[in-house]
Amino acid sequence: MQMISKPTPIAYALKDISPKMGLLNGMDVVMSFGDDVTESKNRQLLGICDVSCLSRFAIKGPSAAQWLELNKIKIPPTANSWNQQKSGALVLRLGNSEFLIEDQPEGKLCAALNVADRKALTGLYKVERSDVALLLSGSQVLSLLSELCTLDLREKALGENALVMTQVAGISATIIRQSLNNEPVYRLWCDGTYGAFMWDTMLEIAVEHGGGAVGLSSHYKL
Repeated sequence: MQMISKPTPIAYALKDISPKMGLLNGMDVVMSFGDDVTESKNRQLLGICDVSCLSRFAIKGPSAAQWLELNKIKIPPTANSWNQQKSGALVLRLGNSEFLIEDQPEGKLCAALNVADRKALTGLYKVERSDVALLLSGSQVLSLLSELCTLDLREKALGENALVMTQVAGISATIIRQSLNNEPVYRLWCDGTYGAFMWDTMLEIAVEHGGGAVGLSSHYKL
């Protein structure tokens, strides 16, 4: 039986180019946009990467923190903060009682949480999300963000494990700064219906700064 894949939220923005595609977690994903030299140059200067294919699990409600702890999840201590589990999964605390969890490409945490028992506690609600998720890298990434966001997202302003909810290109978005492969990167999530617009807007600025699009294999060994 042929597996039916889901398109990435930026699929419309890819219609006029021919990237090397792959499949991860049932979603089409760009593995690369060009040769290794070009991808490496873009990643180090200003790279825009679609990571919408990474598995996610979201939950909220008065019992959400308790339920996650019962399932061996170390939760961030306060709202608007995040941490990284031993598995590499990111846990974002979007509010006092709302959480978003995202796996690494080979991670299984979200799949386990999806089937974990939620009947033992009341005040617990699974949230269906269809985010576009982008990974922004390179020495000029703050130049891009400063053009699209009024908040100061420099390292001193966006502290370690801090999370901000703000407007990027007029779209509500969640942003964190993390280290990936010993390089500082920024992660952005927003409503998937704005995926193509966000991608096109950021890519145009990236190209102006000498960077461009990069595929998933630029950041992860798959």
